[in-house]
Amino acid sequence: MRSAGIRGLLVYCADYRCSHSLAINGDRWPDDARLSDLEARFVCKACGTRGADVRPDFDWNRKTAAMVDHRFRFDDCT
Repeated sequence: MRSAGIRGLLVYCADYRCSHSLAINGDRWPDDARLSDLEARFVCKACGTRGADVRPDFDWNRKTAAMVDHRFRFDDCT
């Protein structure tokens, strides 16, 4: 991720009807982590759907605290 300049992540619920999303810092994962490897490990707290669409957030340093939504949790179980 970071070799491509990615520091922040945009996470979107996999259920198109739910449409919840959030912006998070990607520093918790190793440098060689692929976004596609992380997608199945997210669970939406709003609707309970497992899986997410994870995209790079190239403007990660411009986000304010008010824009961050904590409706997803990272599931450490695979």
